[in-house]
Amino acid sequence: MATAFTLNTKESITYAPQNLKKDLATMVKDIDDKAFFADSNWNKKSQWQIKTSSANVDKIRKNWGGGEYSQSKFYSVLASDDFKIKFIISKKTSVGGKAVGDAKTTRMQELGSAWIMRRAIKDNYNYKDWKSIRKDPKYPELVKIYPDVDEEPEWLQTFYAQQAKMLEEFSNPKFKEFNREGGFMDFITELAKTKFGISKKDTWNPADIWLIKDPDKAIAKIKKNVEGSKASQTITELNDVLRQMFKTREVVGISLKKISGKTAKYEEYNVKDEDLNKDYNYKISQSTIDLSYKKTFGTQDARVIVEGDGSTYNFQIKGNDTAKISNLKWEPTAKGASAARVGKAPVDMVAALMKDNNMKFINDNKRFPQNANEFKKNQQNYIKMFNAVVRNVDTKIKSSTEFVKNITLGYNTLPQIALSKLMQLEFLFELFKLKPQQRDEFMTDLVFLAAKKGKTFGPFGKLY
Repeated sequence: MATAFTLNTKESITYAPQNLKKDLATMVKDIDDKAFFADSNWNKKSQWQIKTSSANVDKIRKNWGGGEYSQSKFYSVLASDDFKIKFIISKKTSVGGKAVGDAKTTRMQELGSAWIMRRAIKDNYNYKDWKSIRKDPKYPELVKIYPDVDEEPEWLQTFYAQQAKMLEEFSNPKFKEFNREGGFMDFITELAKTKFGISKKDTWNPADIWLIKDPDKAIAKIKKNVEGSKASQTITELNDVLRQMFKTREVVGISLKKISGKTAKYEEYNVKDEDLNKDYNYKISQSTIDLSYKKTFGTQDARVIVEGDGSTYNFQIKGNDTAKISNLKWEPTAKGASAARVGKAPVDMVAALMKDNNMKFINDNKRFPQNANEFKKNQQNYIKMFNAVVRNVDTKIKSSTEFVKNITLGYNTLPQIALSKLMQLEFLFELFKLKPQQRDEFMTDLVFLAAKKGKTFGPFGKLY
């Protein structure tokens, strides 16, 4: 499994085997947590690799002593039970070279994906393995796009897996353009906005890059097919022309997700007519909201798992930003691809879906208690919800008394999570008020919204 330097000091101590926790805590005492990145894919048997700054290594050496040290390269130590740790001296400043989830990081990764596809498909450059990417004469171009790529071999492994899968799927078409921004991306984004009122392109078509045979001809063809007034045109007409262009490999949109294993997977959405006309039906198999509390809540989220058509989707329902009070998001993971989330269900579409089903939940955190005192004033209403939900949902606690106690404790330590738990509870309360068939239909629709599946969404291939 590829290394993934994502754990900070606290997360590393939690992740470490029991007999290593105390030693690691001693080593990392008073270091700069912002320059510390441990491998979250460590198998807890071989040497644990951790990237950190030179200044941190100096402190770790002072805290621990002994070990093998190579100036500007690494510091290796042996801890209890013969656990080996290698602190690699690095200029890495954060996960991905930027803050986790930072738009700049995403941009670099997606541009890197476009670059590797262009080299493999258009330039017909052959890579034997991920290490051979570094031997490509044009490798400096990739480093310029993504400066931290050489510091993060997991992304070289990702790029290799992406191009290998794409060569399987698209070895014959003569794509001239591999576009992530500007050009066709700007055209299709602006068209969706001005012609069809879609302010966020990804809520309609999540393609991150476009593979295009002839950009000028493609744009002209799309314009011709959707010309006319707003009143006479619908998004399904644009989807129809893009679907045909996808099938003929004139224009192919690709949604990029984190690679789910050693090799990449590829799946097409909204392309085949039979898939668009198929009658899907997913059923809820399990629901949980962990309301237990021991220094903190057991989890930050609620879960609803649905199954059907040979697939399983595990919906994670939690705050959009767990560092502060925020509204909920609904994001499923497909079974067998835990590293690659399906996608977030567009919140405005989720709101419309709930309205269609007469659900009274409103995804607005301002409607919920902002502190423990406000919760106390409204606790009887939430006790009612808890008592109703516990019949169908695993709450990890035994009584409403424990529920009130835990939410109150939560407001005093992590108010954003306590509030989010109440939002999750109310959503589940409204969900399980629906009759079983309607409830399953609602979750089926939610799967389609998250996956961007159906006639109202554009055609795309998902690489994950």
